[in-house]
Amino acid sequence: MVSFFRKIPRTIIVLIVLVAFGLVRTPFENRLGEQLIEAKLVVPPPGMTVLDQMGQSALMATLGGLRPLVAGFLSLQGYENFSEKNWDELRQTYLIITALEPLEESHWVNAIWHLGINATANMELDTKLPGFERKRRFHNYAQQAIEFAEKGLEQVPDSVPIRKQLAEVYREKLKDWENAARVYKEMIEFDDAPQYAERFHGYFLAKVPGKEQEAYNYLKGLYDEGEHQHLPTLIFEIRRLEEELKIPYPGRIPDDGPDANFSRPQKPSPPVLPGGIVIP
Repeated sequence: MVSFFRKIPRTIIVLIVLVAFGLVRTPFENRLGEQLIEAKLVVPPPGMTVLDQMGQSALMATLGGLRPLVAGFLSLQGYENFSEKNWDELRQTYLIITALEPLEESHWVNAIWHLGINATANMELDTKLPGFERKRRFHNYAQQAIEFAEKGLEQVPDSVPIRKQLAEVYREKLKDWENAARVYKEMIEFDDAPQYAERFHGYFLAKVPGKEQEAYNYLKGLYDEGEHQHLPTLIFEIRRLEEELKIPYPGRIPDDGPDANFSRPQKPSPPVLPGGIVIP
């Protein structure tokens, strides 16, 4: 047995010990820290993790070419955390994964998705917890997802997948239309941005109080580009804003039928793709 352990590289043994110790100790420390903060016995920390303090350069130098292998192993641990709905440990696991491979955008996307979509959905459905605690955890997990996205964009500034996942958290979970519109606007600048990004920017901007005129000008500009932009949801949103802003009839977009001005159409049902994804 002794000879077996002698064959294992020392860095792997050290890593296993550090990861195991951290995963066991961190949940306890987090719970204790939260209780002390809630009791106002300690001041909230500035948000820097042990891995942040250690520094990515030190971590990379220690593991070298083993980083992808270790990150892959921990991704399996992250999936197990997801299966068991152990969201706090999942966060800790992805803190390590993203520190090991900070330029791999899929790790950031997975962390945002698990915390911002899956964990929040679990809080919406978990009736075993009292309502106030479910609400607190819901917003806590959503904020953790946003923090992962911000750190991920620091590492991969031109990442569209990270922005897409972040926008989904703002849109579907927080109903934060202004930030959703902002993130979609950022996407437009990149060549690999989805075609719907420019329309989504206008759709969600139109939901922000005080931004109606800006949204109308933007969406009308898309409409004026040509028939390829004359999509049902875009037309509906322009017509809704025309009514809200009291745009004079001569300046409104044309209707299809001779009597259409007297009966504004209902919002169309956009096609639903596999997985429930709606693309207006």
